Amino acid sequence: MAMNYAYNYAVIDTETGLCTGVRTMTYELDNPALIPIEVYDTEYVDKYYINGAWYEDAAGTIPWQSSLL
Repeated sequence: MAMNYAYNYAVIDTETGLCTGVRTMTYELDNPALIPIEVYDTEYVDKYYINGAWYEDAAGTIPWQSSLL
């Protein structure tokens, strides 16, 4: 039986916003440390999720978007 991995998440440190990993799940989660993302892209790692947007730096001055979008 094939699994349907329909939900992609960026794993973030809730104190800093730093993404430490990317996961794909078969079910939807409600966890502040797991941010839903549209595509599975490991480039999210080492990026920052600040106030609902992605950035390359901790100061939130360099916006970032996955090249797979």
